[in-house]
Amino acid sequence: METEFYPAIFRSSDKASNENQKYYLHCIFIYNLTLVIGVGLGVYGITSNVSAIFAAILFLIGIFITIQIHTKKYEDVWYKCRAIAESVKTSTWRFMMRTNPYESVDSKEVVVRNFLDLIRKILKEHKEISERLTIDYGTSEQITSQMIEIRSFNLTERIDYYKTNRIDEQRTWYSNKALENKKKGNKWFWILISLHAVAIVLVLFRIAFPNWAYWPSEIFIVAGSGALTWIQVKRYQSLSAAYGLTAHEIGALRHEIEFVKNENDFSQFVQNAENAFSREHTQWIARKDR
Repeated sequence: METEFYPAIFRSSDKASNENQKYYLHCIFIYNLTLVIGVGLGVYGITSNVSAIFAAILFLIGIFITIQIHTKKYEDVWYKCRAIAESVKTSTWRFMMRTNPYESVDSKEVVVRNFLDLIRKILKEHKEISERLTIDYGTSEQITSQMIEIRSFNLTERIDYYKTNRIDEQRTWYSNKALENKKKGNKWFWILISLHAVAIVLVLFRIAFPNWAYWPSEIFIVAGSGALTWIQVKRYQSLSAAYGLTAHEIGALRHEIEFVKNENDFSQFVQNAENAFSREHTQWIARKDR
């Protein structure tokens, strides 16, 4: 389903999560880069005013990035905003599919109030990061016209819509993410191995040729440590396994939709599916806190 179909709070928290993830990863990358360059200067020596100034600038950049990560709390905001976005998303689908607590078709006011109460509750629970949410969608609706339109579909239309735009979309997303993380994890693993292998070779050369002053093994050791840090931050292997497992679970769920015969069956099916999506996201958040 298109992003603009979702409530304003979803779009705001989704954008804030993506932005803070980008800032956090950029900080980690630049910090490790300054370490590698700094070690390079240490290996070859600071022999002029220019190199001394450059080394001081690298040192200041490292301090600035450390302060930024500590004060801005990019990682925490990234995860908390993602938690808000995913909570709103699953509630949006429950609302559109007329699932508890939004199953009433006799009183539009009741379901609308229930949904808006959820928005208020989420904002209250995450009040400490409310200022970090983007203001781009401040004038947008929390209950969009598309949500109302989809909610008005008959049972067959809602089943087809949910199967295509939620079940199949999520199954494809998780499958692609599992494969993407596996490929990137393998790539960074071999980068790590290669950097350490080069460092070992340079150490052996240093032993074999002691009169040669410049064997920059330290640069590759620090670069290898940076690669390891990147692998740990991105958690390629654990995410690949988790995403792959969820994709299989969604595949099993998809077959169950064929047995839906009435509103009660469909309501229970949507509850089970959304619980599965929420469970994976909850586990993802928990992995961050380990």
